[in-house]
Amino acid sequence: MKKTTLLLVALTLTVCVMATYVSAQTVNALPLANALAEEPKATDPLDVSTIPADATADQLEERMMAILTYRPANITSQEQAMALVEKQSVALKVVADLMLKRDDASEEQKDTARMIKLQTIAMSARNDLDKALEAVEAYQKELAEAKSEVLYKAQMLVFQIKVSKIVRSAMTGEEGDHIENFKKFLEEAKTFLAANEFQPDYAVLPMMLLQVSEMLDQDGKAGLQKLVITELKPALAKSDSEEAKEIVERMEGALRFAGLPGSEIEFRCILLDGKKLDVKDFRGKVVLVDFWTTWCGPCRMALPTMKALYDKYHEKGFELIAYSCDEDLDELKAYEEESPHLWLVASVIMSVEAELTDYSTYYGIPGYPTFVLIDKTGKVLHVTHGIDEIAEKLAELF
Repeated sequence: MKKTTLLLVALTLTVCVMATYVSAQTVNALPLANALAEEPKATDPLDVSTIPADATADQLEERMMAILTYRPANITSQEQAMALVEKQSVALKVVADLMLKRDDASEEQKDTARMIKLQTIAMSARNDLDKALEAVEAYQKELAEAKSEVLYKAQMLVFQIKVSKIVRSAMTGEEGDHIENFKKFLEEAKTFLAANEFQPDYAVLPMMLLQVSEMLDQDGKAGLQKLVITELKPALAKSDSEEAKEIVERMEGALRFAGLPGSEIEFRCILLDGKKLDVKDFRGKVVLVDFWTTWCGPCRMALPTMKALYDKYHEKGFELIAYSCDEDLDELKAYEEESPHLWLVASVIMSVEAELTDYSTYYGIPGYPTFVLIDKTGKVLHVTHGIDEIAEKLAELF
């Protein structure tokens, strides 16, 4: 792996401490520091005064890596870890600025430096979103002049900071119409996507808007998810890029997923034994469809409860369909041989091969496990990621 690639991987880990991301959650920097740990060196790589005035681009790249992976032995608290990240950020910006002045730096090395500088600029103002926004917007001009593709990341960071302000206001109970503010933000995003050629980095924007719309409109009364898709789809659909097409598909799936409760579900699949199954064949029974994978830890943790529910209610008219979303059919079959389910098991791979719909994509399944509980009339009664909620619903039904 190239050193530059390693730098970007390490950088991705480092910038996870930024508070400008949509989650607006406090990041524990101590595990981060431990993850980047290496044996302490005699020379402190954060001391940028030791960098020779004639340091080459390759030497500067080595120093970036040393800064990113440095952890002194005395890091024993989160406060110390955060202080280290602050020092790393300052040192990285200095080295990045030096790299950008080097004539012997490759464009890849310069873009790595620009990426680092972008993140350190935002990080330096992470507790003040207005200041962070101003700093990143100013840096965009420099990136545009350099015709660097890092500009696309800067553009998305601007949107991330702006939506973070909306989320923070809603979470802290500040006065204001958060729904209306989100709609204005959505209009800005739509205008941006319509005016610019779609770039892979832009993929984060529509999905971020969907996540925030769900957060702000949990009961769905404001119709924000549908609004996001309706507003952004035309701008995305005009692009010939595969990334844009995939996003449109995912957004449409998310809309179908949001509309599942109370609706009659479409669901046909191929079981591992090769038989075709249509959920309509189970009219008069309560059916639970479990979207899962063999590698999903929470899926495995839910199995004991699922078995107890199946044993308790199967004879009373309860069916369970485990719809595997695994991409490797051999791994699924091996798993079933070792730990066979007692209920029906279907494969998305076998279903697609039989020219049936991939329902994990069609319904935009957001994570595993996802449980879809269907009543005796074929309508979706409840959708959740928690098996305990399913247990409660079944207790009410039987």
